Amino acid sequence: MSPRLLADENTSHRLVKACQGLAPDFPLIHLAVWRDGLWLGLDDHALLLASAEANLVLVAFDRATLPWHAGRVVRSGHDFGGLILFRRSVRSIDYERQARLLTDFWQHTGQEWDWPNRMVYLPKST
Repeated sequence: MSPRLLADENTSHRLVKACQGLAPDFPLIHLAVWRDGLWLGLDDHALLLASAEANLVLVAFDRATLPWHAGRVVRSGHDFGGLILFRRSVRSIDYERQARLLTDFWQHTGQEWDWPNRMVYLPKST
């Protein structure tokens, strides 16, 4: 299965491994691996545009700036590929919980969605 989800550079490689441990063909790739790491260090605005061009949904923890940059992208008349953010209740080193949340969401709901310009927080609100 080709990648559909792109873990940003501040997301641990351990999340990718944990997701693949739960679902071996899980379509998540880390930014450091995607296109041989060419996009590492890219500013958020450009990364959101690049992920849209590649039809990838960005997975991240950066609740402070990524939503703001996503809004800028849309206001400038462009699209971003989609954004999945972990809520503050999800610890950045709890890779197993992150993996369970992401794989469950993607396999049961997210993979069917139309993702351009959509933003989701995990865990989802009830």
